[in-house]
Amino acid sequence: MSNALSPSRTACNDEQLVPPPVPTRELACSRCGAINRIGAYGVTKLPHCGKCQSALPETLVKRVLRQAHTRRYLITIAVGLGLLAILKPSALTGWVPDGSPTQTAAPPAACTGYPQPSSGLYASYDHSARVSPLTIRTSPGGYYFIKLENAVTSQPIMAFYMRGGETLEQDVPEGSFVLKYAAGDIWCGPTALFGQTTSTNRVDRIFEFTETRGYTVELISRKGGNLKTRSIEPSQF
Repeated sequence: MSNALSPSRTACNDEQLVPPPVPTRELACSRCGAINRIGAYGVTKLPHCGKCQSALPETLVKRVLRQAHTRRYLITIAVGLGLLAILKPSALTGWVPDGSPTQTAAPPAACTGYPQPSSGLYASYDHSARVSPLTIRTSPGGYYFIKLENAVTSQPIMAFYMRGGETLEQDVPEGSFVLKYAAGDIWCGPTALFGQTTSTNRVDRIFEFTETRGYTVELISRKGGNLKTRSIEPSQF
């Protein structure tokens, strides 16, 4: 007689997982007086009364935090701009249009006490014989600082200082020269020129001075004039 193996049966009870109760609190509506039972809530949403739909009362701290959360993007932008202005002011003032951050030069200080030169020859950089006449006439008002440069090497030949409305007559060496001039109100020296009021220009032609050829240049705007000028950067003066 053989032995039979009976399968065993294991009995198990089905147990349901019950989540823990959510902590609640009771709040009375300040409008209708209804008692509302609500769970803990954060700063992202304000609970409302289930009867009249009015906003339920909240503490001052929660009100401030909720308003800050609502405006968090604006607050972040404002804080970022404030830090940029405080920590890196040069990043705002030293930016140039070509996209390269560069430290901009500070505007020249007022130079009202700088001595004004006498009208006439300011400096001579070339010691060649002066054999060709040059006459320069200027418009009334302001002051002029005028330079003759070698047309090939850009080396300075002579410089003149004039008050507006004056006429200058000087002999210059032979050669091919370019004429540049700066105009302004207050003389600040040969480097700063006329400070912030400076305008720098170049006559758009080359002057060929010889023993038999001289020039009369009128730096006066005239309709139909035959002497063209153009603005240049101070660094090109």
